[in-house]
Amino acid sequence: MKDLTQGPVVRHLLGLAGFMMIGMIVQILYSLIDLYWVGRLGASAQAAVTLGGNMMMLTMALSQMLGAGTGALVAQAVGRKDHEEAHYLFNQAMGMGLSVMVVFAIVVGLLQGAYSRAFSADAETAGYTLAYLRWFVPSMALQFPLMAMGAALRGTGNMKPGTFAQIGSVLLNIVLAPLLIFGWLGCPRLGVEGAGLATLLAVAAATVGLWLYFLRPATYLRVRPRQWAAHAATWWRIIKIGLPSAVEFALMGCYLLFITVVLRPFGAAEQAAFGIGQRLLQAGMMPVMSISFAASALAGQNYGARLGYRVRETFAAALKLGLCCTVPMCILAQLIPGELIRGFSSEPAVVSGGVEFLRVLSLNLIAVTVAFSCFGVLSGLGNTLPTLISSATRIALTVGPAWLLSYHAGFRPLWLWLLSVSATVVQMSMNLWFLRRELHKRLGPPLPAAAALP
Repeated sequence: MKDLTQGPVVRHLLGLAGFMMIGMIVQILYSLIDLYWVGRLGASAQAAVTLGGNMMMLTMALSQMLGAGTGALVAQAVGRKDHEEAHYLFNQAMGMGLSVMVVFAIVVGLLQGAYSRAFSADAETAGYTLAYLRWFVPSMALQFPLMAMGAALRGTGNMKPGTFAQIGSVLLNIVLAPLLIFGWLGCPRLGVEGAGLATLLAVAAATVGLWLYFLRPATYLRVRPRQWAAHAATWWRIIKIGLPSAVEFALMGCYLLFITVVLRPFGAAEQAAFGIGQRLLQAGMMPVMSISFAASALAGQNYGARLGYRVRETFAAALKLGLCCTVPMCILAQLIPGELIRGFSSEPAVVSGGVEFLRVLSLNLIAVTVAFSCFGVLSGLGNTLPTLISSATRIALTVGPAWLLSYHAGFRPLWLWLLSVSATVVQMSMNLWFLRRELHKRLGPPLPAAAALP
């Protein structure tokens, strides 16, 4: 456990975000590694991995419901120095994570065939998608207990175990993916299916590794299976904080599926270009997301300790650090978009579509940085509903006009990207207003740090 209520805020943010960023980069590397190797199989195979990755948004939605609530409540309990409450919350989250894992694996496993046929541009892509999901769906199901363990550790200010587990898993995935895709070193040649199997084996290794950490006698949070049984009031406390964040990610998943459908008439190459560009921007946003989650833990502990001035300082520091990370990525996307796309595909149609996507959507990075900084502090305060409202507004402002414009004879993907940039600016403005209102309501007017000290 790490006490985040004392010491420089920026140092805490950098320390927490550093480990968190490594973990985030590891997660996006799963998709990038699959796209890189599968790209050797053609545009249809790449489009299939993109569709499989889009389904990952459903996993992120449900896991965020678990993770945001667990992280915020554990952080507040740690800030109050209530060790037993932190123990209990962690074990309730584990019970919830295991329950959701089983239900998710059954339901999504039954629907994966229909999903593949509905959103693929052609029959070949649908076949590749189903082959990939056959193993990728179980790997997504394992994310729920993994999220419960990682969020609880984040609430205690301890990022190292989760980060090390994820690093080990991505290294394993790097080794296994080409072996299983191409049948190297005597392994079976599984093609796209091998990419999904490699991810499953890697995630399973990370889950086992983190589980073993919690079994150590010196671990601050201990596994107590007798506390896994659902307690309605506690589950609702977790869900109440995490549900808005879950709905937000679910909306994002629907948004990505909408884009996939709109791009279908343009063929598998355009879908592949979108998938590559989207993953590259996600990689560029990893530092900001890690800072946001670190800000949630930092704000949560200081709010639990009633140190309002440190909560405000957390937002300012998160915003400055986030902008330092995203501005260089935005510049790269403007200057060398072709080189970035060609690292994953040499097909001219894919490169052309990816360059257009990167040049426009990279302009979103600044506004998204501000929005994520607000989300981190609001999550730590235990109120994620405002960011749900702003996210839903952004998606509505993009999807509604884009749906109408898609019926226009001259419709191009560029129109969709421009709509997205405009809508994200609106989301950023709303998040800033919501955060200012929430801070004033919970903490009162800003006070100098010296006046806030006991």
